[in-house]
Amino acid sequence: MINDMQRAACKRANANGLPFAIWRDPFGADFTALISTSAPQLAPVFGGPAAPGFVMAPFSCEDGNLAWTFAADVLVSAGGARYRDGNALGPRPQTDEQAMLTDPQGPAIDRLEVPQGENPAPTERESYMARVARAVEKIGEGGCDKIVLSRIDPRDLPAGRDLLDLTEHLAQLHPHAFVCLVSSQETGTWLTATPEVLLARDAEGLRTMALAGTQWPDPETDIDSLTWPQKIIDEQAHVADFIRDAFAAEGFSDVEETAPYTVRAANLCHLRSDFRAPSGDGAALGRLLGQLHPTSAVCGMPKAPAMEFILQEEGATRRFYTGYLGPRDLGGATSLYVNLRSASVSGGKIFLHVGGGIVAASDPATEWEETVEKSKTIGAIL
Repeated sequence: MINDMQRAACKRANANGLPFAIWRDPFGADFTALISTSAPQLAPVFGGPAAPGFVMAPFSCEDGNLAWTFAADVLVSAGGARYRDGNALGPRPQTDEQAMLTDPQGPAIDRLEVPQGENPAPTERESYMARVARAVEKIGEGGCDKIVLSRIDPRDLPAGRDLLDLTEHLAQLHPHAFVCLVSSQETGTWLTATPEVLLARDAEGLRTMALAGTQWPDPETDIDSLTWPQKIIDEQAHVADFIRDAFAAEGFSDVEETAPYTVRAANLCHLRSDFRAPSGDGAALGRLLGQLHPTSAVCGMPKAPAMEFILQEEGATRRFYTGYLGPRDLGGATSLYVNLRSASVSGGKIFLHVGGGIVAASDPATEWEETVEKSKTIGAIL
């Protein structure tokens, strides 16, 4: 649950134009709120000075290790507030601005008002299906093995519902997901319930996953009974190959990998395998992150021609969708998640971003239906 101090801190940050993020870890019970008293800065995620914060990177970027970084000037967890003091977090505010954000006698703010941001155009059914057909043609010509396409589905925000309430509702519906609300002038405002780890580091080492393929069985279905068509098995294997190659290219050894297995994510099921490896130094981790982002699960293979096709077809509409986000250097851990099952928010509108992987056997009508099912992850709270 989002507690009263977190609500007040996020609303005051919003009212004062300050960047903030509030999130709940997968299968966690409590939220963590982070507020920065300065604008986010583009900085290396790994290999730079260690400092607690929250990072967010777009889909298309020259260096996958560079992300917009929100300094953890105020961090509010279930246990209370801590405040930035140099590169550490301490129990007492160091500035008046830090103190204002958590002052129990401070002004009460009724609602978190969503700032106006970008308002991307919707992708109609026929347009998306034609795009899928062009991707299948491109794959048939031998230019790519897989291309991941996306589309935008605008909706109205529910009247009278605070965005923090929607975030809390999203977390209740999707206990398996990393659920996050993040907002700044540089990134816009995003609501996310993602099932996919891009790269996480803690005292036990590194972990990531190869996640691909989608089914939407009845809720009562035993997922162990599901079978996957060969095209999905091949697609998931491409993602696993990509991750394996990234570890090898940056000199990581002793990488452990599970066999693919079926997982449930809300109304959807996916095919997944997990990777673990010993950690490396900051420079090696930065290079690894640069190799992994964007993964073939959100871009395609080979990466360069798939990216070229996506940008030609979609333009820059993805922005931070299929980028990554998450807490950095908090409690000795960094957890970066692919920004899937997400929506950008602007004023009274919310723009659902959904997509799917296209391979040679893809059918445009089926691919459209897959995006409809994926839109239900956030659509369910609207």
